[in-house]
Amino acid sequence: MGCRVNAAELYDRVFDIYKKTFAKQLGYAAVVGLASVFSLGLLVLGITIVSLTVSPAGFSSAGTVTAISMISVIVPFVLIWQAASSAGAILFSRQAFLGERIKLPTQDLFRIICRAAGALFAQLILAVPYLAIAGGFVYFLFQYIPAFGYLWLSRVYMVLFIALLAVCVAGFFIYMHVFSLAIAAAVNERVSFFEAVRRSFVLIKNDFWRLFGLRVLWFVMILVLAASAQGVLALLPVIAGWFAAGWDSSVRLLQMLQFLTGLLSVAVTFALGPLDGILTAVIYFNQRMKREGLRDAV
Repeated sequence: MGCRVNAAELYDRVFDIYKKTFAKQLGYAAVVGLASVFSLGLLVLGITIVSLTVSPAGFSSAGTVTAISMISVIVPFVLIWQAASSAGAILFSRQAFLGERIKLPTQDLFRIICRAAGALFAQLILAVPYLAIAGGFVYFLFQYIPAFGYLWLSRVYMVLFIALLAVCVAGFFIYMHVFSLAIAAAVNERVSFFEAVRRSFVLIKNDFWRLFGLRVLWFVMILVLAASAQGVLALLPVIAGWFAAGWDSSVRLLQMLQFLTGLLSVAVTFALGPLDGILTAVIYFNQRMKREGLRDAV
């Protein structure tokens, strides 16, 4: 069995893989992102045109037709887009983790993305019962218990509502943590749908709370990193405004600087995007190697 790793060792491996695969990760993410935006734009335009065309032929509202069409078409599209993005990050991370050549398996990429989409779809199905139970409980509590009805405008009501909402949200993330390695399992083990979810549970169950804590800490760290970068970028136009005060071209200069910092903000968000997929891949391979007695656990 592999030894346990602390947060510093795990995160160090993530950033090491990120450095090795940086160009490939961003190039793949850019291609997938641009293709997704273009395809989504065409889908929305097509749905709108079709809805406006069929509405006078007997439908009472073009808005209703458009909404139904959007849900039935765009939700699967978003699943496929997320699956494609995650699959690429995990594939590159696997190659770096195992010391292989960093390349995209174009021949098998479509099948890999389909398996990843199947795993995502299974997670979506399994999320529905939790959302239904938690939502029904909150609705019942605040709709049918008289005591809460009397307090509905009070501070007590707001505190109870916020606390209950926080518990439900935290419970949802804990519940979904069971499925956190499903996409990695689908990409690497040729499994999909509920088999990928089952595999995720098998890999994660013995270290459930430790891995959940590592993921929460990672989320906070990346959030602080992104907020710090965005904060520095937001300060640049302000600082430039102090120095350029009184210049004839100061307004135009600040507008240009704001545009550039906006682009840089998008670039920062885009650059941080692959890190979550890399973390998932590192956790997945570390858990597999520990359980299977291999030597190369992180």
